[in-house]
Amino acid sequence: MQLSNPQATGGFPVDTIRAMFPALQRAGDFIFMDNAAGAQIPQSVLDAVTNHLVSHNVQRGGRYGRSVTVDQSVADARTSVALLINAYSPAEICFGMNATSFIRLVSLGIGQMLSERDEIVVTDMDHDANIATWLALESAGAKFKWWRMREDGNLHVDDLKPLVSDRTRLVACTVTAHSIGSIVDVASVADIAHSVGAEVFLDCVHYGPHGLIDVQAWDCDYLVCSGYKNFSPHMGFLWGRFDTLKRLPTFREDFIPDEPPYKVEAGTFIYENVSGMDAAVQYLELIGRNLAPSNNRSRRDNIVAGMGAIRDYELLLAREMMGVLK
Repeated sequence: MQLSNPQATGGFPVDTIRAMFPALQRAGDFIFMDNAAGAQIPQSVLDAVTNHLVSHNVQRGGRYGRSVTVDQSVADARTSVALLINAYSPAEICFGMNATSFIRLVSLGIGQMLSERDEIVVTDMDHDANIATWLALESAGAKFKWWRMREDGNLHVDDLKPLVSDRTRLVACTVTAHSIGSIVDVASVADIAHSVGAEVFLDCVHYGPHGLIDVQAWDCDYLVCSGYKNFSPHMGFLWGRFDTLKRLPTFREDFIPDEPPYKVEAGTFIYENVSGMDAAVQYLELIGRNLAPSNNRSRRDNIVAGMGAIRDYELLLAREMMGVLK
């Protein structure tokens, strides 16, 4: 599909984009403001889900054609999500139910590796999923340091420095506050944590739909995101450095390889929604490819351009909204 005829909205083709979302075409006067419910999905994502359920709704790992197709669709989705977040390898992408369940999974593994490093830094800016899950490790011997917001509603990295030491196991923080939208300088968080040998766990759920994710630039160790906030059906994914995931203790059945990403993906996840996540990334590529055309550009380049166009349009909308609210 070509995105043409941009409206007088900073060059963003609103009507063309809206036409790609069946829910918006049927909504009438209803306005989707329930942000916790996630984003609506474009037709291409719906088609990917339907195609899986109709054409190859079988288990992966078999030698017959439909099963091989499922293996390939999961591999394709790993590649797409790896490009979305600029991972080092698709093998670092783990699929599952949601971000919260992955925070819990990683925390249980961290709880088995506390030993001399028994301190975890949490913040009062985070969603409770990235606070309570870590606090539950108190029974495993964990101790906690609180990195608190200042009155301006921001986490200042200078306040983090005295909280870390050679006893710090991990710093858990959000990229963007779910309640007030403050953005954290997570690259500096990683610098500070790594300077004492600690790891960094980022909750990217609330940043992912609005900004470009780059785990290499941020230099973090773990990151969770909700695909359904990013135009996919309900699912979530975990990224971790390959060697970090390899060391992490996880529950798995005996027949599951003790290698990322498989060791992290307990049980059967929802393959059709993973296919939808693949299509959601391709939707972002489509926007970038059409709104900022260029020859010989990579898939990642198109994602960067697509997310940039969305970000620019959101800033325009935010200015309009703030003008009304004031």
